Amino acid sequence: MEKEVERKISLIHAGIGAIFGVVTPFIINRELTFLSVLIIGLIVSYPLRIISMKIFNLSDEDFKIKEWIAKGFLIFFMVWIIVWTFLFNLL
Repeated sequence: MEKEVERKISLIHAGIGAIFGVVTPFIINRELTFLSVLIIGLIVSYPLRIISMKIFNLSDEDFKIKEWIAKGFLIFFMVWIIVWTFLFNLL
């Protein structure tokens, strides 16, 4: 996969992570365990893998799960947790 495509995929995941981080404090207003946060993150971000594959016309061999976790999910998860934590503490 090209570096340009990897960058765009990371930006898409980061943008959606920021949006979801803004929305999350209004939806979930109680403490969660780390496992439940991981599961929520996987459930929300997995469709982004499918969307990214369709947008950039990638096959399963081009964008494997291992690559998605490194280049998509971790970016989404870190941005989501940071934005959610800031807003959760402000509210």
